[in-house]
Parts: sequence; structure tokens; C-alpha cells
Amino acid sequence: MLRKFYSLFLTAALLGGVACSSSDPDGDSNSAQAGGGSGSGDTEINGTKIDPNNTLIGLISDASTGKGIPGVPVTDGYTFTETDANGVYQFVANRYCRKVYYVTPSSYKIAMSANNTPAFYSTTSIDYYGVNRNDFVLEPLEDEEKNFTLVMISDPQCQSDTHVARFRDETLNDIRSTMGGSEYGNVYAITLGDIIYDNQAQWEPMANLLSNVSLGNGRYLPIFNCIGNHDHNNAGVSEYTATESYVQHFGPTDYSFNRGDVHVVVMDNIIYLNSTSGSTYNACEYTQGFTKQQYEWLKADLDHVENKADKVLVFCAHAPFRNGSSANVNKDKYYAEFLQLFTEFKEAHIMIGHTHYPENYIHTGYVCKGGQPVYEHVHAAASGGFWWSDLCVDGSPNGYAIYTVEGPSITDWVAKSTDWPKETQLRVYDGNMTYNGSQNASYDWQGKFDDCFIATVWNDDSTNWKVEFIPKGGSPIEMKRVTAGQRDWCAYSFLINEAGRSKTNTSYQKQLLHYWYVKAPGGTPSTEPDGWEIRATQTIPTSGKTHVYTASMLQDHQTDPYSGFGAGH
Repeated sequence: MLRKFYSLFLTAALLGGVACSSSDPDGDSNSAQAGGGSGSGDTEINGTKIDPNNTLIGLISDASTGKGIPGVPVTDGYTFTETDANGVYQFVANRYCRKVYYVTPSSYKIAMSANNTPAFYSTTSIDYYGVNRNDFVLEPLEDEEKNFTLVMISDPQCQSDTHVARFRDETLNDIRSTMGGSEYGNVYAITLGDIIYDNQAQWEPMANLLSNVSLGNGRYLPIFNCIGNHDHNNAGVSEYTATESYVQHFGPTDYSFNRGDVHVVVMDNIIYLNSTSGSTYNACEYTQGFTKQQYEWLKADLDHVENKADKVLVFCAHAPFRNGSSANVNKDKYYAEFLQLFTEFKEAHIMIGHTHYPENYIHTGYVCKGGQPVYEHVHAAASGGFWWSDLCVDGSPNGYAIYTVEGPSITDWVAKSTDWPKETQLRVYDGNMTYNGSQNASYDWQGKFDDCFIATVWNDDSTNWKVEFIPKGGSPIEMKRVTAGQRDWCAYSFLINEAGRSKTNTSYQKQLLHYWYVKAPGGTPSTEPDGWEIRATQTIPTSGKTHVYTASMLQDHQTDPYSGFGAGH
């Protein structure tokens, strides 16, 4: 198989690196490329002699002093080196490298391109046969950014111009208006894969949208990116060629950077297997996980992080880790090994997309140095259920997430529903209701919640949330969280009856655990005296901060039981 050949070839390349190319490494083009090439002729850089056998060379310098910066990790995506005392790096490139890039030190600003996107990697073609010189100039910070905000954007997944317009007008506008507020200082965003939806024509529009994102007052939002399965080009014949379009538009697939006491790693955990056919844009076949080469790269990357026990790791990928030790999600694909590396940090958070529904997973078997287990955040999708409504496939709202970093900890987080206040965190149903619509399909709660209030709390977890029902003038009554996966039948009815989704589409049949229920003290929810309230209290495990979110109206008591769900598209 091509995949087996590719893996074997990578192993050979790692054992003896050779010059790399930004196109097919087995091609026969030998022309020198701009920005490097065999004509660079450098025998010395900034006082450092250059070994003529090295094919990637350059200087990383301080913009304020002009001096070289020592100790900066530099990689081609396969191996690492560090700049020497003169700020010079040099090494032999791996056969499959396409970029040379550095790990931004916490004491320097994130370098930005003319289009206000992160500029930490080489942008000119790398000559397969020659020596390639790429220099980088970094601007120092007056003080390290110990406090800042991270925004996680999962699955824009734009296949058409209509999708692109909705992502621009809904998601990005919401991020701009929210992050432009005075409560936020330095903000960085990361997409979590599936930027496009197989349609290669959307690369340019999405690259344009993810650049020059203004937050007002001369501030621009640096948006880093991660590759997803739908970002792999189906026309490829290997992982190398299938990721070519992504790399051309957004740079390396595996990289890292530092901010304050946080080390951020972004990696590709979609392993391309084959091309498929049968649909307009043809998604690729893939499996989830990591290769041995990626594991070795991550170990090398983390070896360059000093005092890990006092730092936070933020690890971003597309597909979930949760249940990664079970056979159905490839327990042989280095999930356990990655998780073990994460425990070397004071605190570790895995940031994930892919599912198009929110779900938090606590890896209790992997405890970090600060005493908290590795926490996996699976995010609601910006596109929700593929832009067919304003809902994800489980009925939760389209959205993104906001994380607050204070020193060596992520001290707060919130799921931000697009075009809703941050305080909107739950929806309340009557367990006796039946739903139908224009397609005459009828759905109910299947007798599981007769006479019960049901609260769906999208961003909950099994440990750090408490949900209570408070009757008018009464004492709080603790609600129970379901122990088996549950479907949101109101949202499902809307998706089938009004948004045009097929009953056989398994994407919309998700059964999750973020449902809480309690018997109505007055007999039934519909007759419960007005003035009741459901209170959901979140405790942030890393900081002890608490947030109280409330709801005091049944979704079904409104004129339209599908209010706020959006129209079909």
C-alpha cells in the first residue's frame, strides 16, 4: 500500500536526511528557488561557519538589537536543532520537508505577515538540490505575556460561497465583537481543522477570511491553523501530497509556539489512507492518530521546553483523543504515549474539533504535575451541523470557545454560542412534549422523562458541574445527569422537519451525556407555577472559579418550539 511505502520511506529519510522540496520530493526539477537555493554561497553567517553539507541555514535575530538570538528551536517538521550563540541554525533537511520554521520564544512577539497572519515559517520554495537560507527577525516584548486569551474555532468546514459568507458574517463577526471588548487584552485564535469541506476552490476565500481579522484600535487577531480530514486533498496519493494545499495556504501541519508560561502545540492527527469517489468533492479515506515519526517529533519539541512542571501545555489537533485506548479509535496510534508526555506539565489541555458537537473528557488515568488530569475539550463547530441551521448535530448551538490564561494555568473557559450572550449555556425542555413539523415526522422523549424538566447543558462534564431546579419560593432540588447517551428530540425534529435533513443521516443521531433531569414538583413542567429557575453551576477545576448560568423558560412554552434554531440552508 502507498501508506506503508510512505512510512518506510519516512523512516529511511529520518535516518539520513537529504535536501527537501516544496513539491514532489521524487520529482526531477533542479532549478534554484527564490529565498535560498544552491546559489546562496554562504560559508559563514554572523560569525558561525556553515557546514557545506547542511541544506537549511539561517539567522534568527532580535529586531531591536540586530543580534542573533541563541537557543531558539528550529525544525523542518521532522527533526530539531537550536540556534547557536550567534543566533545561527544549520542542519540537513529531511527529504519530505516543505518549510523550515522556529518555535517562537515567550519573550518575543508573534511575528505577523503583511496580511496579519502568524509568520513563523519560510514562505518561499525550498530547493530540493541546494542550500536554502531563511532568516527570521523577532521583535522582543517589553514584558512576557503571562495573561492572555485563547480562542478555539472548530470546523468552519466551508464548501460553498454561502458557507464562507456565513462564517464571515456570523462566526468571525461574533469573535470580532466579543474579543474587541475592553475585558480582553492579547488574544490568539486557533482553528481546529476542517477549514474547508473537500472543495479545493474554497482555499483562497478561507485564507483571505482568516487574515487581517481586525479587533479594532489597530489590533489584529493572529489566527493559527490546524489541518482536518476535509482539508486533505482527495487528489493526493499519500499523506504528503494530500496535505500540499493546506501547507501552501497555512504552513506546517505540526508546529509549536510559546506564550508566557504556556507551550502550544498543533499537530495533524488525520492519517490519509486513500482517495474516494462518489460525491461532488470526494472526501478522502483516513484513520485517526499519529505516526512514530510524529511521536518522535513531539518528544523532541517538548524536550526544548524548560521547567515543564511549571508550565501549561495546550495541545491542538482535529480528531478526539477521548477513548483513545479503545480499539475503535486506534490504540496503536500513539494516543497513550502522547498523553503520558502531557503529564510532564503542570497542566495540560487537549483542544479538539471534528465531532460537530461539544463534549468534555477528563483523562483520569493521566494526571499532570499540578494534580489535575489531562482535560480534553471537544468543541462545538462553527459550522454546526454543516451550515444547515444554527445547530450542531446534537442540537447545541454553533459556536467557538474562549480560554483565559493567567500565569501557569488556564483559569477559565466558556463555550460561546454564535450570536448569543456568553451567559447562554443551557436550554430547558418539557419531557412530555411531542414535536413535529412540515415533514409530518413526529418525535418525543420516548417515555424516559415523563413529567420531567430536561436541561441540556452543552459544555458540561461529569465532575465539575452541578445543576439544580429551584421552584418558585422553594429550595433547590438537585437534577440528575443521564448515565446513557441521550438525543435532543426537539432539535432533532427541527433538523428533520424544517432544516431538510434525512432521517437516515447518522450525523444527526448523536446521543450524548450533557442532559440533566428532575421531576416537576408541581406535577408536570407545563403546569409548574411561573417563577421557577434552573441553575447550572460550573467550577473550573484548575482555578476553583465558579460560574452560575440560569434558565427560567421552557423552549416549548414559546410560540415556536424551534425558536433560535435558524432556518434551513
